[in-house]
Amino acid sequence: MLIALALVLAACGSSSSSSSSSSSTSSQPKAGGTYNFPLEGGDPVGIAPNTYQESIGYNVVLQIFEGLMKYQVAADGVTMNTVPDLTTGPPKVSANAKVFTFTIRQGVYFQPPVNTEVTAADFVASWNAVANPKNWVTGTPAYILEPIMGTDETGAAKNGLTGVKAIGKWTLQVTLKYPFAEFPASLGHPIMAVWPVAYAMKEGLKTFDQKPIGTGPYILQNWVHNQVINLTKNPHWWNASATNGPFVDNIHMPIFMDPSTEWLAYQAGNIDITQVPTGQVQSSMNMAAQKGWVAKKWPNLGIYFIGINQKDPVLGGAKNLPLRQALSYSVDRNAVINTVSEGVPLVPNGVVPVGIPGSNLSSLPYPYDPAKATAIVKGLGKVPTLKLWYNTGANHDKILAPVQAGWKAVGINVTMTGYDWGTYLTKCAQGTQDQLYRLGWLADYPSMDDFLYPLFQSGTSGANTFTFYSNPTVDKLLNQARGTIDQTQRLQIYAQAEKLILADAPVIPLYFYREYYINDKRVLGQYIDPMGSLNMNQVWVAQ
Repeated sequence: MLIALALVLAACGSSSSSSSSSSSTSSQPKAGGTYNFPLEGGDPVGIAPNTYQESIGYNVVLQIFEGLMKYQVAADGVTMNTVPDLTTGPPKVSANAKVFTFTIRQGVYFQPPVNTEVTAADFVASWNAVANPKNWVTGTPAYILEPIMGTDETGAAKNGLTGVKAIGKWTLQVTLKYPFAEFPASLGHPIMAVWPVAYAMKEGLKTFDQKPIGTGPYILQNWVHNQVINLTKNPHWWNASATNGPFVDNIHMPIFMDPSTEWLAYQAGNIDITQVPTGQVQSSMNMAAQKGWVAKKWPNLGIYFIGINQKDPVLGGAKNLPLRQALSYSVDRNAVINTVSEGVPLVPNGVVPVGIPGSNLSSLPYPYDPAKATAIVKGLGKVPTLKLWYNTGANHDKILAPVQAGWKAVGINVTMTGYDWGTYLTKCAQGTQDQLYRLGWLADYPSMDDFLYPLFQSGTSGANTFTFYSNPTVDKLLNQARGTIDQTQRLQIYAQAEKLILADAPVIPLYFYREYYINDKRVLGQYIDPMGSLNMNQVWVAQ
């Protein structure tokens, strides 16, 4: 859920240039060395399955934990597919898309000091532990669990997940409350990873979160808050090989509060890959060309949007749709993308990003048309001054300035106010004072469902997008899509729902994210997929 809101902290309009990937080399990977990977945006909230929630810690969690499924980029370099990880193959699915049966891979062991083999019972314990609200922190994306029998509408299972059973040592059966054909796609999310629950409870969950244990290629060595996270190679990783690694002995992850400090650290040779600050894309491209660095724009399954509180008497509901239309018509996305963000993000065609199957079925009903916006505003009479909120510390004021100017040009006055991240989330969740606000959403799983159901289904829109949007027809279509096994039909139904959502305008899509990174050729195998993840077991030091 808030995984995506964290791109919020990543100044996604950050930057970018184009060049070949550093992963392309004819040399054979070699073992040894240290990989220096920055964590941008501050200290992660948590790095255990029950505490993880945002993008800052994503690449930490992925090196430590694994689940039944994982995400793998297709040959086109953009589309993300769901493939087996700790299961031997795709699940058996009942005809009604409610019962899923998985065969657990044998020979997978928890990291030291636990060292026990993972069985179906471990998945039962892991999922029950994350479904227990007593184990949550603020922002835990529990909606991932909500389809499973035994949960309430929030994903909590106070009396246990009655739909999750080990029906054999290596066989896990999951029963859902309703049909959900894309359920396996959600199982690559970190909250669904397997972890040694009995050990964690014995140590205490707070202690476990400071040094969590999973089954992945790297083990947490230490976490010095607001300074650094260090990982070391797991010598007993089940998937280790001469071609799959893990290769580097250590991963050093210094924590940066802002892109400027990170960019300076890269230039000083202290980290091996970096984003660059807003406004420095072209200059960094020139520097990369001079120094022989690799500069590349990487596709990203995420959207930056302006939310509109549907509970607000001035902006919300059907009666205020004309004002929302005027706000949408007067947003010049190209001004934001090309001027502020130097051509890094992509112009959106809806709320589902490029790279998600079915995203090509969308189109914006209210594209930039200031003449239409002006006509609507004149017809409305006097429009009161509106309020736009943003979270501070990630250049969102600069990103939103052209939007504010576009509104002013058509006769809509909007004031902007920034809040620190924690205060911002709390105030938006209340839904009492906010009118307009900015948010980002990254894919928790690569599916149209993940950009439509948690953001716009009436029971979840208040918690995830803070729009409090409600449309009974949209709810019905989203439920129908979840129960449709045929993918072509399912995508068409999701597209119908998205069309209605865009027409109602509870959000204004501003851009689809792309990430711009610069890295030195000293380190190879650095491939950032559209989920924003980097399989560090494949990274190796060439020099």
